[in-house]
Amino acid sequence: MRNIDYGTQIPGLLVIEDFVTEEEEVALVTEVDSRTWCGLGVSPNPELKRRTQQYGHLFSYRYRKVLEKYGPLPAFTDTVVTRIMENKLMPKEPDHLLVNEYNAGQGIMPHTDAPALFGPAILSLSLLSACVMKFTHVETGNSVDILLPRRSILVMTGDARYLYKHSISKDLVESSSEGVTVHRDRRVSFTFREIIAWEVPPEDPSCGCTKSCNNK
Repeated sequence: MRNIDYGTQIPGLLVIEDFVTEEEEVALVTEVDSRTWCGLGVSPNPELKRRTQQYGHLFSYRYRKVLEKYGPLPAFTDTVVTRIMENKLMPKEPDHLLVNEYNAGQGIMPHTDAPALFGPAILSLSLLSACVMKFTHVETGNSVDILLPRRSILVMTGDARYLYKHSISKDLVESSSEGVTVHRDRRVSFTFREIIAWEVPPEDPSCGCTKSCNNK
């Protein structure tokens, strides 16, 4: 593993390369591909324009709240969760896992994972393909394009978690701020989070999930 600390550009942003091995990557993708995907008209969250799976808890993008507790994360994630905690990447063990599938030409709109619902650390493991994620400051509009290599894990805490929106383009070919070119292919991401509340208060404008997460 190799740590790439982007803290001088975006405080709280860390990318760890080779967080899982090639063999672990194959095992993880095989596991999720053997299970039922939702989205694209399939419940729950049929309105999503990409395929997803959720473990631990069920979060509704439409209603901006957690609807159900499923139980512990599945055993096939144990090695990854252990590694997360051994490296002290989260203050508490994650109890929500969102698996997203992005095919070539699919991206995500700028958003911040709901601060009222999810804890202070958001982690995203990239499998099968690299991508470039854009971080845009919510006040200044300044942005940085960060390379997320295949089998790397992205760690967002502090400013990266709360003061920046992150997004992924639909471009088939994209470049990072360092000039690295990525040819997009199928990408499966594992996003690990901690549930701290089940519903966003009506007066809380911090989560744009309804608009930004639905049409990714």
